[in-house]
Amino acid sequence: MSETSVEGRRFERRAAEEAWSRELIENPVYGVFRASLEGRILAANAALRQMLAYATQEELHGASLSREIFRFPEQYLKLLKVCRGQGLAPSAESEWRRADGGFISVKLHLRYLPQDEGGGEVEGIVEDVTELRLLEHQLRQAQKFELIGQLAGGIAHDFNNVVGAILGWAELGYEEAQTYPRIAERFARIRQQADRAAALTRELLAFARQQALQPQAVDLNEVVRNFAVFLGKIIGSDIEMNVVCGELETLQADPTQMEQVLMNLCLNARDAMPSGGRLTISTEVMELDESYCRFHAGATSGRHVVLSVSDTGTGMSHETRDRIFEPFFTTKADGKGSGMGLAVAYGIVKQHAGFIHVYSELGQGSLFRVYLPCKPGLAGRGTQAAPELPEEVNLRGGETILLAEDHSSIREMVRQSMVSLGYRVLCATDGEEAIELCERQAPALAILDVVMPRVGGVAAANRLRSLYPELPILFTSGYAENAGTTLSQLPHSGYLQKPYSTTSLARAIRRILDPKPIRQGS
Repeated sequence: MSETSVEGRRFERRAAEEAWSRELIENPVYGVFRASLEGRILAANAALRQMLAYATQEELHGASLSREIFRFPEQYLKLLKVCRGQGLAPSAESEWRRADGGFISVKLHLRYLPQDEGGGEVEGIVEDVTELRLLEHQLRQAQKFELIGQLAGGIAHDFNNVVGAILGWAELGYEEAQTYPRIAERFARIRQQADRAAALTRELLAFARQQALQPQAVDLNEVVRNFAVFLGKIIGSDIEMNVVCGELETLQADPTQMEQVLMNLCLNARDAMPSGGRLTISTEVMELDESYCRFHAGATSGRHVVLSVSDTGTGMSHETRDRIFEPFFTTKADGKGSGMGLAVAYGIVKQHAGFIHVYSELGQGSLFRVYLPCKPGLAGRGTQAAPELPEEVNLRGGETILLAEDHSSIREMVRQSMVSLGYRVLCATDGEEAIELCERQAPALAILDVVMPRVGGVAAANRLRSLYPELPILFTSGYAENAGTTLSQLPHSGYLQKPYSTTSLARAIRRILDPKPIRQGS
């Protein structure tokens, strides 16, 4: 091989390497720059220009890292000090300001380039980690709310038993103290406070997605229009209300819970406008794709009915937005709010397999958007609480009732109240004991707590039905999703949400045992 051909190949190889180096610099996924010690950019590749939204390379050249690009200029000074002292400043993270006013999160790798004259320059490689940090933040938020929900649900379940016992005993005491007005009045006050505590447990269960739902075909526009008539009376004349309803598809949802979501969002908007403003409620249908769902926690692809509630109020800071759905978090003064309104809305939407997004800036108002799948899969299957009977229905009876309840105070309270109404009560502390009692005699009705030690309510019901196929069963529970499962599987079943009053229990019993309501005097 001639010396000329060898030299030619070396030249071609060097040319190819140089072209490859230029390609690596000009078109990478990383931004590359060189800057003076004062922070003025001397050279940069196209990736950095795109990252910072500059229209041309010339505009980027000469831009100041410390004054125009670093959101917090002191960070550049600290990194420069480290870089000059150690020669490198690897894996530093910072927030950079784009030319369009937005901000991005970046990971920096800086190197100090000393010069013969005693000065120097800084060379940097930049990675845009904005999307990564956003996903990490959303994951942390989702995990946080999942853990809070589990805690809230557990507390609410245990608290339900305590409140139920207080409510029941207070009602018994009130009935027996009718000849002593002062004592009866005190029992009435206890019952009133127990009712308030019961309402709080229902809110906690809503946040934890463990409340009973009654899903049906719902036209959300009809819910919004009917609610708007009522809302106009409570938001105040200094707030302008606009309702814009788009063409929607029918949802499978609990209409009462949808009204609750709308109420909580609108009251939150009203409180954010103490000096008046504009409240807008709108509905529309949106198609969400996979790319959208990647960057929005809890989102699912497909068609969604979207309910939007916006206001022109005070708005929220980033720190407040991160916490608004936490139970008992509130920015209102003491006594002005419990902090459960938005938490309840969050739980209801989640239980309907939807999600909520919030857009807000201080002084710029807020926009809440509720996304509900057009074909939702409800987290808790629909449960149907026994409808109330007319007030004049006779609540007394003489049947034998099986009661399986592991909470001793509730068990004794129910036993005494049912005996006082004429029933014969067989008491069991769990499902296994309940089955043993029924092997010797057949009850007219079984009242089973869903969650019990050894044998729970569902398993006990199945075994009781093997003995008495037509045995009616009334389930009680503080965990509504358990009740939903039982009611979807077992016929002739009713459900009573804890905590319940003795009157509610008595009315539920008569509804099940009487094919037709028996009225007093008949």
